[in-house]
Amino acid sequence: MGCSSSKNFTSDIISKHFSLHNEESLSITKTIPQSIRFLENYLIIWLYDETSNKYENEIKQLRTLVYGLKTFNNIDACMTFIDNIQDEKVFLIISGIHRTLERFHHLTQLEKLYIFDSSHKQNDEKYQILKYDIIQNIDNLYKQLQEDMKLCEMDLILITTVFIPSEEISFSSKLTKQQASFLFTQMLKEIIARLKFESCSKDVFIDFCRLYYMNNNEQLHIIDEFAKNYRPNKALWWLTNQCFISKILDRVQRTHEIDIIYKLGFFIKQTNIQLNHLHEENSLLMKTISIVYRGKTMSSIEFDTTVKNNCGGFLAFTNFLIATIDKKDAIDFVDRRLTMHPNMTGIIFEINIDQTKFNEKSPFALLKDADMNRNEICFYMSTVFRIESIEQTMNGTIIIWFVKLKLIDVNDQQLLRIVAPTRNDDIHLNPGYCLGKLLMEMGEYKRAEQFLLELLHDPSVRSQPRRLVRVHSGLAAIYTYNNQYVNALDHYQLALETSLTYLQSNHSDLVPIYKAIGDSYLHQKDYIHALENYEKAIELLEQGTSQMNADIIIDLHICINKAKQFIEILIDIGKPSNRTLDGFICHANSTFENGLITTIVNNNTKLVNNKEYDVIIIGAEFASLISARELSRRDRSVLILEAKNRIDVIVGEILGRTVIPLPHAPLTIFQAIQTYDHMTMQERLKQISSSFDYHDNMRQILDTYLSMNTQYDLRKSGFLDHLCFWALEDYDTIRTSDKTSRSKIREGESALVQAIVDDCQDVNLLLSTSVISVHRTEDKKVRIQTQSQQVFNVRTTIITVPLNPLHNIEFQSALEFEKQCAIVEGQCCGDTKILG
Repeated sequence: MGCSSSKNFTSDIISKHFSLHNEESLSITKTIPQSIRFLENYLIIWLYDETSNKYENEIKQLRTLVYGLKTFNNIDACMTFIDNIQDEKVFLIISGIHRTLERFHHLTQLEKLYIFDSSHKQNDEKYQILKYDIIQNIDNLYKQLQEDMKLCEMDLILITTVFIPSEEISFSSKLTKQQASFLFTQMLKEIIARLKFESCSKDVFIDFCRLYYMNNNEQLHIIDEFAKNYRPNKALWWLTNQCFISKILDRVQRTHEIDIIYKLGFFIKQTNIQLNHLHEENSLLMKTISIVYRGKTMSSIEFDTTVKNNCGGFLAFTNFLIATIDKKDAIDFVDRRLTMHPNMTGIIFEINIDQTKFNEKSPFALLKDADMNRNEICFYMSTVFRIESIEQTMNGTIIIWFVKLKLIDVNDQQLLRIVAPTRNDDIHLNPGYCLGKLLMEMGEYKRAEQFLLELLHDPSVRSQPRRLVRVHSGLAAIYTYNNQYVNALDHYQLALETSLTYLQSNHSDLVPIYKAIGDSYLHQKDYIHALENYEKAIELLEQGTSQMNADIIIDLHICINKAKQFIEILIDIGKPSNRTLDGFICHANSTFENGLITTIVNNNTKLVNNKEYDVIIIGAEFASLISARELSRRDRSVLILEAKNRIDVIVGEILGRTVIPLPHAPLTIFQAIQTYDHMTMQERLKQISSSFDYHDNMRQILDTYLSMNTQYDLRKSGFLDHLCFWALEDYDTIRTSDKTSRSKIREGESALVQAIVDDCQDVNLLLSTSVISVHRTEDKKVRIQTQSQQVFNVRTTIITVPLNPLHNIEFQSALEFEKQCAIVEGQCCGDTKILG
């Protein structure tokens, strides 16, 4: 193919928007080395006992099945690795470590478990909660994995649906996640259709694959065969053949990895061309086919939200869809998947093909020619269907949902309302930014960040200031969402600097940037700079005459009042009276009133030199104060070391209080909590989303109510913690709110702190004392050293330091593996976690 380009949509610009020049720069999970990037939908993990053989020959044989294969002999390291996997399914092989099988039950990434061991008994009741195969021969394991991986691959096809809107969707307006996901797939299809791929595109892709599969001789042999024998009229044969190219394409279309989709663009486009040719060749046969079938399984929640609740709307498969003419084949597939995953929902998509709706942009064809003889129809990627009806049926003992789909015309007027933004000239001129924005709307912030960061190095973006401003603003929005306010501020300021290269300094287009900069400063509690930027935005707006500016001005005035309130509070706190503020009163108009004025607790006690303490507590929080009081009542001498110059209470926080749940009996029963122990509030809400109508305001109210007690991030809040709150308050939401946010101590929390300190009998307190190391000595004591070179020797140490600063303390002997993981993960909210 040549290198020609259209006036407004050059392949040079688009390729730079899509391609990543440094493959190792891509973001992957923390525990995976940065040089590894998975390009397939699944991987094999083999966990074996330290005393077992290394299974070197067996592992070498399995590597011909899949490139991603990793071995472990430590169950904790293995679980941490799996926990951090986001996009891949895991086939786990275990040899000799059966006693901890139940620990893997909660892992959603786990596709199937295999026991490779002749001594294990299938009827062990302890492990009945897990389904697994016992295999004693490597050849049998290989065959079973090969079959299971094929089924898994077929079932991982991604579906996007969208409800038909009453009016045309605008790209500049706020999109729902469903709308953004649907638009993303349609935009990709539109972009690839317009691209002009260079003749070297195939060679670039082959070099990329050789680098990835460099240690897999079998795949390298297939890649060599592809390099030598591939022709455009063979594209469908390679697509339907289970090899590297189909595996990579299936994965990246599901995970929206734009850079690799671009590398495969030449192949996608040639597949489109062959589908058109094949449809014409088999036109007579196609007239005899009116219905085809495709089986799939989904979780009940995903089925309800994606399909069931969108009856009458549009549905698209993001990948190339291969559907069978034989209904029985589709049912057999679903039956086999449900045998492996009985908790899933079985679905048969019954697709009605209207031959008059054929379009060259979204072709379909019967897979029959000189190279293929299959009773299957292949639809081009992201072909759109209408959901006509959804019915539940019984097939023997299993329930299957039949979803009737109807192929629609690409020029359908209802469809055009949705896909109109993909045909906008601005989209064609700025495809990279627009795809990045859609990724953000879809909640794919990490992929959006990765993509937009790459665009910053693109010459075609750097030479166009308006494009550069959009990229910086997009990155800033991502960092704001992730609470990375310093990074957000940096990019907003770069967006402002770039804007001023082509706009007058008093232009109203600068208003959103000034406001965003003000918000970033406000989040960092730099209220003076926040106020300056809000006032600058107001100044620019008041120079304009547009009526729509009225709402923005009101919003900015609220922000200004908020910043001024904070500045007044800081002035009060900074006065010599050693007074502080315990909370705020928030009024309906979003203004804040000073809460209860209390006295700071900063009474350093006199240190008794050379005294040997029974216990030293590092960190002065409520947990440490209560521990000190209880220990002193048991005749233990206690020293508290605190890095700050006061004992902290929760002051100056707008978002409410955080309560540490009391010990709760069910927490001691692993089986009672294991389902929820690794679940976030966001995941739990997703599970129960079918309880709410799609447009139900009650869901929004529930989200808001729960967010009040999670520092406004449900993704980082544990569902189990909420269960503790509700259980302790007898599942009464009003009492829970009183406990966690509304109730106040009459004299303020400082009074409670002072009362606990006064109640301590033999406790010394050292403020402004930072601990730098905690070492275990040979005589089984603990040696503690501070930043000021003070040294304390003690029998027992309790650490109540929050997780985020805990990495500043050096520990010898090293902390347990779980505690090290907790420190690396950090703490998302304000509670104190006691390591002890």
